Amino acid sequence: MNNYSLNDIRSMNDSGAECLARDIRAFLIENVTLTGGHLASNLGIVEISLALLRVFDAPDDKIIYDTGHQSYVHKLLTGRLDDFATLRQYGGLSGFTKRSESEYDPFGAGHSSTSISAALGFCRAATLKGEASRAIAVIGDGAFTGGMIYEALNNIRPTDNIIIVLNDNDMSISKNVGSMSKYLGKIRTDDKYFALKERSSTALGSIPVIGKPAANIARGMKNAVKSVVMRDNMFEQLGINYLGPADGNNLHTVEAILREAKRKKGPAIIHLHTRKGKGFAPAEKNPCNYHSLSPAGNNPKREMTFSRAFGETLANLAQKDGNIVAVTAAMADGVGLCDFRRRFPKRFFDVGIAEQHAMTFSAGLAADGMLPFFAVYSTFFQRCYDQLMHDIVLQKLKAVVVLDHAGFADHDGPTHHGLFDISLTLNLPELDIYSPATVKELIRAMGEVTQRDGQGYVNKHPAVIRYAKGAENPLVAEKFPCNSDIELLCAENAEAVIVTFGRITANAVEAAELLKESGVSVSVIKISKLYPLDSDRLCKLIESSGSHRLICFLEEGMRLGGFSESVAAGAASGKYRLPAGKIIIRAVEDCFIPQGSLNELWRHSGLSPEQIAEAVRTGLDDET
Repeated sequence: MNNYSLNDIRSMNDSGAECLARDIRAFLIENVTLTGGHLASNLGIVEISLALLRVFDAPDDKIIYDTGHQSYVHKLLTGRLDDFATLRQYGGLSGFTKRSESEYDPFGAGHSSTSISAALGFCRAATLKGEASRAIAVIGDGAFTGGMIYEALNNIRPTDNIIIVLNDNDMSISKNVGSMSKYLGKIRTDDKYFALKERSSTALGSIPVIGKPAANIARGMKNAVKSVVMRDNMFEQLGINYLGPADGNNLHTVEAILREAKRKKGPAIIHLHTRKGKGFAPAEKNPCNYHSLSPAGNNPKREMTFSRAFGETLANLAQKDGNIVAVTAAMADGVGLCDFRRRFPKRFFDVGIAEQHAMTFSAGLAADGMLPFFAVYSTFFQRCYDQLMHDIVLQKLKAVVVLDHAGFADHDGPTHHGLFDISLTLNLPELDIYSPATVKELIRAMGEVTQRDGQGYVNKHPAVIRYAKGAENPLVAEKFPCNSDIELLCAENAEAVIVTFGRITANAVEAAELLKESGVSVSVIKISKLYPLDSDRLCKLIESSGSHRLICFLEEGMRLGGFSESVAAGAASGKYRLPAGKIIIRAVEDCFIPQGSLNELWRHSGLSPEQIAEAVRTGLDDET
């Protein structure tokens, strides 16, 4: 694929632009299968991305991609072709839009349904500055299940120079659900207006050209047809000019409809129907499997991941307990709920990309006697913190929030790392928090929150169960076989103890082994239930771990407000008494963490086994 300037791209004739679209698809298939990333969605949006840059004057006109995962074509055409091999790599191009990466990325993204709000902000800013630039929000139909979309649509004024390009491929990650998906499908398949429009245009075309009055009459007749056939169109009722639906994979059609929207004044929505995965047969056949690829050679084996273990365990528990229901926000595959959906379709609820609604929906289920398990990635949970606090915890409702992808999310980068959930949840009273490091611990936690007696559930508290992406580390399962809330891996004549939890327990064990090789003996304590913390047992295990000149707290999460600081603060306040000794904390410091492999991110954050060992060694040396 050649590296073209925007002037080159805009000056191409139709044939040249269509040839470029084919080259882009070939380039994406070849490269994304190597680097990993979002393939199917970008194959589907080639013509839209190309046409936007040919019709509009970026970067003056602001092109904003919702979620950002469908921006690869945009990156290729705005000066980032030569760096594309670094996509999603440590120090390389982001897999999402990123303001610091290019002036052609006016707004960063990573989470869904934000584009229209941001574009509206750009519109109002341009008006205040007396500028005539446009703001274009490019958004998939899956994102239309997110509540922010409707808050933004409600706020659009007739004078706003905003264009919404609706990329309708009938998919988000999985098949779309809900009334809005059905509504868009109804519009997409209703060709009455376009059949009438075509017939009227043909008839009018046979009239000799007699100047501007005839052109106005023709336009008025087409608008009259539209008002009769499309009078129930939601967008038109909101005062937003509706154009489409049209074939979003036909470059000539897309450019024509974009120019029509550009010519008009005021807000417009362009409804374009595309095929996700277009041009690559496997992705067209199964776009879900090609939504996001791992880098070549790094595709996960068919192993017992935490997500799969959660889904299978929940289905088995639901077989015995008819009150258990499962809730997801368009992530059934990602969080392991496909088997539950198959076995208990009436007790499975996919609410679309609507995490806030999902949490309060779960609260409603719980208030009427159900036991909802709302499974969501840690990063997306951040969107519904208020609902957890206000609608579940404050009302003392029994619900379980399952946080998948807790900790680093490797190549997806800072928008997807699950580093904040502990800081967010530890301050909520009477919310039990589990962080299993092994599948056995996960199954035990799920059994504990669902345990019943004659009076109902034994534990009345709502709960959070958080775990990392992927599978357990067998080293942790081997070293901590007892499957209890707090376990000790005791070293003889230990000079220090590392207290940790979750996936990074493996790094603690490896650090202890490295220290042992250099003559320093270190014990490791693993905690699986973070709140309420059994502080008496923790203190006793630290006491029994040997000489404890140094206590090192280690976590794969933010230091500020995290578990380590919470324990240290509790000891400082006299809430409990840790054994005397120096305390150090190894956690993610006050910064956002980039993308990269898991090992790269551990090193970047000072959390690799070697760095942990060095921190312990330095801490002990300072004590002598």
